[in-house]
Amino acid sequence: MTGRAAEPASGVHADAGSRRLPRPPAALLWGLLELFVLAGLVVAQPLLDVTGKAPDFFVFHRAGPGEILALVALIVVAPPAVLWLPEAAAQLVAGERGRRAVHLVLLAGLFAVLALEVGKKLTPVRGGRLVLAALVAGSLVALVYARWPVVKLWLRYLAPAPLVFAMLFATTSPSSKLLLPSGSQGRAMVPVRTDPARPLPPVVMVFFDEFPLQSLLDSHGRVDARVYPNFARLAAGSTWYRNATGIAGFTPTAVPAMLTGRYPDKSRRSAAPVAQVYPDNLFTMFGHDYDLDVSETVTELCPPARCGQTGSRSGFATVARQTAQLYRNIASPMDVPQDPASIGERPSQTTGSQGATALFGNLGKDQAQRVDRFVAGVGAGGSRPTLYFLHVLMPHAPWKHLPDGRVYADPVGRPVTKAGLWPEALTRLNHERHLLQLAYTDRLLGDLLGRLRAVGLYDKALVVVTADHGSAFSPAVKSRQLGDGTAPTLVWVPLFIKAPGQTKGRVDDRNWEHVDLLPTVADMAGLTVPWKVDGFSETGPPRRLRSDKWWYEDPEGRRVVPGPPNFRQVLGGVTDTLVRAHQNGDKGFYQFGDTADWVYRTPGQVGRVGGATLAARMKEWARFRTVTPGARRVQALVVGQLSSRAPPGATVVVTVNGTIAGTGGLYPAAEGEQPTMFAAIVPDFLFTSGPGQRQIQAYLTTRTAGDVTFQPIRLSY
Repeated sequence: MTGRAAEPASGVHADAGSRRLPRPPAALLWGLLELFVLAGLVVAQPLLDVTGKAPDFFVFHRAGPGEILALVALIVVAPPAVLWLPEAAAQLVAGERGRRAVHLVLLAGLFAVLALEVGKKLTPVRGGRLVLAALVAGSLVALVYARWPVVKLWLRYLAPAPLVFAMLFATTSPSSKLLLPSGSQGRAMVPVRTDPARPLPPVVMVFFDEFPLQSLLDSHGRVDARVYPNFARLAAGSTWYRNATGIAGFTPTAVPAMLTGRYPDKSRRSAAPVAQVYPDNLFTMFGHDYDLDVSETVTELCPPARCGQTGSRSGFATVARQTAQLYRNIASPMDVPQDPASIGERPSQTTGSQGATALFGNLGKDQAQRVDRFVAGVGAGGSRPTLYFLHVLMPHAPWKHLPDGRVYADPVGRPVTKAGLWPEALTRLNHERHLLQLAYTDRLLGDLLGRLRAVGLYDKALVVVTADHGSAFSPAVKSRQLGDGTAPTLVWVPLFIKAPGQTKGRVDDRNWEHVDLLPTVADMAGLTVPWKVDGFSETGPPRRLRSDKWWYEDPEGRRVVPGPPNFRQVLGGVTDTLVRAHQNGDKGFYQFGDTADWVYRTPGQVGRVGGATLAARMKEWARFRTVTPGARRVQALVVGQLSSRAPPGATVVVTVNGTIAGTGGLYPAAEGEQPTMFAAIVPDFLFTSGPGQRQIQAYLTTRTAGDVTFQPIRLSY
């Protein structure tokens, strides 16, 4: 021994009296840089790419610019920092050799995850085989790193990469628009009043949702006054643009088009429906001259500073946890949805859910209560006119309301196929339930119109009642897609506009598309739209010369829909054909389809009762243990499953106290199984108070050469 103290490995001289902390070894810092780069490629890049394309994820959680930037920083910085900690600990405990060993293991793991992510994109291999291949690839690359210094140099040259990923997210991704200040109203151009001497009228706008025009009409193309009296009264005193069509079947695409006057375009393919993305819209324009009373649902086009937030904040911790869940999906060796919208989704709340917008706060709220609150807030106004706006999910699914507003449970659930389709029997049932809920929607409209009259606003107000899109009732396509003849119920929507002082109604069959809504409303209110719009003001002669319709299944996918033939089908109506509501009022909604005339008769009056007794197990049968007709919550859906196969074309008939109350086709309990499930909606007024199960009987019906046979079914739990 020489008696000299060994120098620190870092080359920094120990000085007991020094107040400075010792510098970390250079190799340890280089190791952090390499982890920073590789974690950026493995974690930050895919996460920022997916979340950058899904602004709805942040909008749903009400994440502000600060929270979004904090999440980006967390994604970029946290993974390498966490990975570096065991490496630093190894340096302290085992010196440089131990650090190198731990560093090599960490790099091998990151290379393996990178290989897995690349393998999922380039090969069909999944599961254990993909994991094994990724581990082998990661180990080999780590060995190359250990033997070839050029790999280290390559990693270090890539040091800016994670920062570039973060910059691209913050500047060019669809989510980057959310980093703009929420007070986008200040950027909106100021409208010009066409006649400054004329006072601006109050404006009342109601957007219904999932509302086909055809559902309102009888076979003569008229709003059925017996079935929907309030819509009929509105039509009798307003301009009914009967040939009006929506723009898209997806509300976050359709509503911005309606409120900006612009068709969707590819630059906003994944854009959130918020004021930061659409600063020039109805609310920012009217807000210069109007007070705003706005209740949106899956949009936030009115700046929160003026109208409040559509939903409530989830908090940064929730956003971070769900982002971590998203990365587990990305790094899974199996095909798991890499959509932030799918994390925590509750598909039972809506049909055809397309992303996180299905989870916006108002979608989970009682829609009737939302209407009640809106109606209660309508008043005579103050010194400035008020724009009242409500977007309500009625008669939108979930269908749970009877015409008088009472609610019923839904034992059917969502037995859709893997392709997102409803079986044919349930498609028919959905259509019937939709019509029942539409009758209640008519009552809600009546409440609003009554309130407007009571406070003296109706005569002087500009009133607009419409819907953003309809719904497809077909087993062949999803509820918001064109195909299989769905255009008449999906594309055509009701539109009634009552001008200030208007008392006489008229029907206008010009080719209206919903990009015309903003310029028309602005023109009728006495304002000019201060930006270029694609639509026209439809207060004068028709300006759209083509007869076809433009429809967007996504912002890049414009479809051309033939106008006249589909419009003729719309005018065929349903209230006196598909159901018997025109003939029998609310009772007629239960008389649906090709068995409509069976309802309210006995099986013996329709056909022959006989044959061996079948068996069926009922779903949620306990709900019928005791029934109370007229209660606020009633039992209206009868659902069960036959214990044996039924012949093709068979139908299940449900009777209540001997009277046919409803019918339903058979459908499979799960895709690929035999159709043994049945469901029928029945009127509660056929029940008597008391035990309900014994009041219900079911029959399997078959038709042969025009004869109908009713085969009894024994019902049990």
